[in-house]
Amino acid sequence: MKKLSPKWVPIKGASDYAISPQNYVYNLKTIKKMKRYWENLKDYSFVYDDEGKLRKVCHSNPTVETYGLPDEEMRIIYDYPDYKVTAYGAVWKYRKTGKRYRGNPFLVAKKDIGEKKYIRLKTEDGRAHWVRMEKIMKDTYPEH
Repeated sequence: MKKLSPKWVPIKGASDYAISPQNYVYNLKTIKKMKRYWENLKDYSFVYDDEGKLRKVCHSNPTVETYGLPDEEMRIIYDYPDYKVTAYGAVWKYRKTGKRYRGNPFLVAKKDIGEKKYIRLKTEDGRAHWVRMEKIMKDTYPEH
């Protein structure tokens, strides 16, 4: 099964696997059907990505690709080592992102409280705080 028929869906980031028209994941090297799990109204299977790490893949969104931070200058936020901020105020959580984001970094949303913008950050011990963006920028980029 070297060439997939058009009805088979390849899994991005796991080139040895594809989803059949019957909605099963197959290992293309061994031609074996992987076990399918039903969770939160969706089908899931476990596959090994191209780096050899076991990953959970959703059949309706067949990707296990990982990505990193954008290639621009960022600094770690003081007291919140899991977060980085750019010079223009974009805050990224880049460590300990959990299952929801599959370990990938993500942009943290800002919230308007009164006249100021705040962002919710967590310390290393897990306590969450609403921190004013002005304070983050002043502490991280004092030269601006």
